[in-house]
Amino acid sequence: MGNQAMDNDYPLITRKIQIPDRSGTLLRRERLVGFLHRNTNHRLVLITAGAGYGKTSLLIDYAHDADLPVCWYSLDGSDGHVFTFIEYLVASLRRRFPAFGDSVLRALREFTGPPEDIEPFIRLLLDEMQRSIHDYFVLILDDYQEVLESEPVNALVDGLLRYLPENGHIIIASRAIPRRLTLTRLAAREDIVGLGVSQLKFTRSEIEQILQLRGLTDLSPEQLDALSQRSEGWITAILLAAQTQWSDTIQRIVALSGSLDTVFEYLAREVLAQQPESVQHFMLASSILEQMSPPLCDGLLQTTDSARTLRMLSEQGLFTYEISNAAGWYQYHQLFREFLRAKLEAEHPAEYRELWLRHARMMANQGNWARAIDGYISGAAFVDAAGAIEIVAQDYFDTGRSATLLGWIERLPNSVVMRHPRLLLIGAQIHTEAGAYERAEALLEPAYCVYRERSSNIGTARVLVQRAIVQRLQERYREAIVSFDEVLRTVSFRQDPSSVVKAHHNLGICYQILGDTDRGRQEMRTALDLAQSQGDIQSAAYVAHDLGNSYYLEGSIDEARRYMHQALFHWRKVGNPSDLALTLQGLGVLHHHLGEYTEAQNRFEESLEKARSVENRRLEAYALLNSGDLERDRGRYQQALRFYAEAMQTASAVRQSGLMLYILASQGETYRLQHRTTMARQTLAEALDHSVRQGLEEPIGLCHLAFGALSLQEGALGQAAEHLQAALELLMRSGSQRDLGRVHIQRALLGHLRNDRGSVLAELFRAGEIAFHLGTEQFIVAEGAHALPLLPYMSESRIAGLDPTSIRAQIEELFPSVVMLPHPRRERPNVQLELLGLDRARILYQGQDVHDFDSAVARTLAFLMAEHPGGLHKERIVDLLWPDTSQARAESLFHSTLYRLRKALDKQVVVAQGSIYQLNPNLTYRYDVADFEQLAHKGLQEGYSAHYARMNAIDLYQSDYLEACDHPWCNDLRNTLQHLMIQLLIKEAEYLAEADQVL
Repeated sequence: MGNQAMDNDYPLITRKIQIPDRSGTLLRRERLVGFLHRNTNHRLVLITAGAGYGKTSLLIDYAHDADLPVCWYSLDGSDGHVFTFIEYLVASLRRRFPAFGDSVLRALREFTGPPEDIEPFIRLLLDEMQRSIHDYFVLILDDYQEVLESEPVNALVDGLLRYLPENGHIIIASRAIPRRLTLTRLAAREDIVGLGVSQLKFTRSEIEQILQLRGLTDLSPEQLDALSQRSEGWITAILLAAQTQWSDTIQRIVALSGSLDTVFEYLAREVLAQQPESVQHFMLASSILEQMSPPLCDGLLQTTDSARTLRMLSEQGLFTYEISNAAGWYQYHQLFREFLRAKLEAEHPAEYRELWLRHARMMANQGNWARAIDGYISGAAFVDAAGAIEIVAQDYFDTGRSATLLGWIERLPNSVVMRHPRLLLIGAQIHTEAGAYERAEALLEPAYCVYRERSSNIGTARVLVQRAIVQRLQERYREAIVSFDEVLRTVSFRQDPSSVVKAHHNLGICYQILGDTDRGRQEMRTALDLAQSQGDIQSAAYVAHDLGNSYYLEGSIDEARRYMHQALFHWRKVGNPSDLALTLQGLGVLHHHLGEYTEAQNRFEESLEKARSVENRRLEAYALLNSGDLERDRGRYQQALRFYAEAMQTASAVRQSGLMLYILASQGETYRLQHRTTMARQTLAEALDHSVRQGLEEPIGLCHLAFGALSLQEGALGQAAEHLQAALELLMRSGSQRDLGRVHIQRALLGHLRNDRGSVLAELFRAGEIAFHLGTEQFIVAEGAHALPLLPYMSESRIAGLDPTSIRAQIEELFPSVVMLPHPRRERPNVQLELLGLDRARILYQGQDVHDFDSAVARTLAFLMAEHPGGLHKERIVDLLWPDTSQARAESLFHSTLYRLRKALDKQVVVAQGSIYQLNPNLTYRYDVADFEQLAHKGLQEGYSAHYARMNAIDLYQSDYLEACDHPWCNDLRNTLQHLMIQLLIKEAEYLAEADQVL
């Protein structure tokens, strides 16, 4: 009598072996579908992730998209019985290959052995595949976690994978890794590829698209960013939120608030409730940890088997992931952790607090104060938290972690903070750095009272220092001087070296700003000597920065560089973003005024990034102002004005009125250079009026300088003379050598307009002395066309420090329109595809830059096709792109690369005739190398048309050909084009020399 392996009285459930229909709200995830397409040559594709990551949806999309036959099998709990599994497996394959499986079904009906004896069925299935299936095919086994514990089913699948014919491929989707399959053997043979949580997470763009498919179209970019980060790409959480909050506000959906009950119910039902009680307790108790390791969990839970539990949770895909860059460390998905933590706090509040306190003490004993503080606060041990914060406060502040520090302080009850004056003081320092001066002063007052009550001179002095710094930053310089003097009366250097150093340092800054340079520098040198005597490198770095500024204003560039680099070295080592931003700006100004514009731009950009990273609006405003000045001196006036506008808005927000005057003066100077006379005069008048009212000599001098230059342009020579004389007197007192040089240049132009040769030469000699002292002529070059009338005087009189040829060359580079007439430009053709090998290897399709090629070689393949418009044989392409790879492997690479190229651009961008591949002749495209070579051929001839061709060819050459490509064919072409470019430049130089267009 046969075994009842099959029971013909019960029909099969056909939905288990039918490819499900695509839903109208199913998002096509092109990057993942493409992955499956590219990798079906592997024997096994394994997709593993917890519930709700879109595994089944991805497989449905792929199954409908694939050109080859796809056989579908959705597993459930009943399929752990191996005979049921075989029956459905045969039925799945028969849907696409009707002749398949008769021998297997016959054997199944007649089988009398135990379920473990599956070897005959492996052989029969493989034999049927060889005989009945002649096409490439894919077998999809979805929800494989249902049979993970079935030894016979896994042995059967393992046997099939071992001997699967080359035209067969299997895709397994599972919530957990199928450990009973010998995956290592497949990996050793490169027969397996996989997708995990990191790939299956929905990207920000995919989240946006899937919500749009469901009618949610009003989310802003910021809301989408928040939703992506909050969900960590777990799409089920988002869809549950959207489903339950469909008529609610977008903000609640973005925050996943108000909808977490549904998400948590899902987690409780689908994940937590399915686990044994001991595992549930482990998950709940460990949820207070952001990251978990076996020793940490053992200590917290007072157990010894955490390693086994964590490994099991990870392997079963229970929203527990091993951290890729930290062996032995795990973490829960953040929403799952929140669910567990909320459940623990609600149902076991005493245990919740005890776990936090135990964790805090463990972390404190290890010196991990950040974790300890969080634990104390979460466990409501606020006094312990305050004490721990005081231990790390200064270090956190000095290393730019102010936001974290302030967050801890603000989580403490006010009654606790008010009895900890060190926390009040550090909070005031943080608010001062952010430009919130009123909030800083509000914290300093109670701190001062507590220290006075405790008779602490040191504490009192430190509060006074901070109060005086706030006064200085509010430009109340004389009040600040009084406060710093009080600090020096309150404590001695022996009692409190830090406060005394800060007092001398800030006194130096105040005196410098008020025009007493000698007294200011004396105070700063005192501060530097005292700091170095104590080994206080950080304070020494602050002072060194300001001394660098002082010496720069004097024109002592080498001294300025030395002090600035000393400060920069320390800030990079310590990693304090605010101080690093400040010194980067100082060095950026040095580079700018030396004409080293690229270096200056790099410094300013990094400074701006650092300032914004710590939300220091004052430093941000300075970085924007300096960037504007740089763009102005490069002749990029519109960009400069944009920087100034943003700088003004930022400075206004933090009430930096003095800085706003400098911004106004810079704006007025830019309008002057643009010949926008009315705007220049209005802006400069406003700046001058406010500067006079505040009594700040340097911005007053700068306004008079700009007014003088503006009057020269208008031909009002008398007014110009008055303004320039006032500027000379004021800027001599401030000691800014560069600005004095600018005054002398404008006075030389005044002499030129008055035909007073002696006056011109006298002013140029003074400008030359300053240029020689500064080591740069940049302040002359920045005038652009306005400086050109002075060049003949320099040439004839050979003025020391001024090289007219160099000045003209720099002006030509920055302001080419002032020296030579513009030449006609070729209009850009209207084509579908542009391949710009001479412009950073850019590829434009339908007018848009294309970046997503998935690999550099796909981009290179496009240029190779363009270089051979008549087409190339596949073997030749392989030889050129993969010369060191086997032919079989290289052909596989070619097909995947071609797929990527077509995916990035268009399916028909490359067409084949037999083994010959070429860019589609029906596609209109432009290849800039072909244009360049055609223009260069004409440009090497004579006459104006050749000049026109040369200039257009030179315009095309924006970068060396495919700079990142190191293939021999590419190197040869690059060298040829470089040589051709040099020939064109030489030819054009000869043409201009003959036309008398260069000095």
